[in-house]
Amino acid sequence: MVIDWGKIKDTFLKYLSDMRWIFIACAAVILLIVVIVLILRSMKKKKSVSQDKAEEKKPAHKSMVMDNGRFRIEIGNVQGTGEREEQQDAFAFSPTAKWKEKGFLAVLCDGMGGLDAGAAISNKLVSDIISEFPYSFDELKDGWILDSLSNEIYENYRGRGGTTVIITYLKDDKMWFASVGDSDLLLLRDGRIYAMNIRQEYGNTLLSRALDGAVSVEQALTHHDAPALTEFMGAQHANPDYSIVPWDVKDKDVYLLCSDGISDTLSFEEIREAMKHDPSECAEILEKGIMTKNKRYQDNYTAIIFAVHEIGGN
Repeated sequence: MVIDWGKIKDTFLKYLSDMRWIFIACAAVILLIVVIVLILRSMKKKKSVSQDKAEEKKPAHKSMVMDNGRFRIEIGNVQGTGEREEQQDAFAFSPTAKWKEKGFLAVLCDGMGGLDAGAAISNKLVSDIISEFPYSFDELKDGWILDSLSNEIYENYRGRGGTTVIITYLKDDKMWFASVGDSDLLLLRDGRIYAMNIRQEYGNTLLSRALDGAVSVEQALTHHDAPALTEFMGAQHANPDYSIVPWDVKDKDVYLLCSDGISDTLSFEEIREAMKHDPSECAEILEKGIMTKNKRYQDNYTAIIFAVHEIGGN
């Protein structure tokens, strides 16, 4: 029997060629399946994010009323993520059960985007401040509590994470505040709006130098680093802006604490007009204003609004 090795070789090579194409076809099918799965997961994730944003944009204008026998306080708030993926603002009030005896404290933090754990830091700071309530004016007057808390954040993150903070404390008929960073405290009194704290931004540092003639006011206002924070919670030492002495609260005062997602989007005039309404309606107007602006890369936005009414007043 003569074996035709040439024929066997040709048959074997044809078999290998056929198997190669079968392998390529199988690999192509597997790759196609993987691509389809990844696309479906991506679509599901985008849909989930879109739904979350839609839910977060729903009005959350909570309102509550409490009094200490002399003043009645009406409180409203609003919060939204804007165009960000995560909510890094946080806020809280002191327990209402302690209002008559201990006073009313409100705190708002804006976690720093671009650094580590902004949301975690802002939420923990709010929790720490509220958990230590009540405070005395002597404890609060020089802002040492914030310096201690800032150092604690620094020990955990070594300057790689931080937050702003604004605190107000109303006891009896006296108000006190402390702030670090660029969150705002505004007061509407007798139809006029007042900025009660100073934003700790490089632009304001330059404005101080402009008073000495070191730079022009125009240079200070237009410098590309003007919005950069000069102080934040998470630095080794915080240097808060604060009330040297508490001031007297007046009937019909309206206070607003807000992150820069509100005050950098809406003008003072727009905010003033909103503050003329009761706190829950003010919150709704502020949010509608932000939605109307449709600002690209809109930041997280949060506001606490409270109106003070003297019991027995007009």
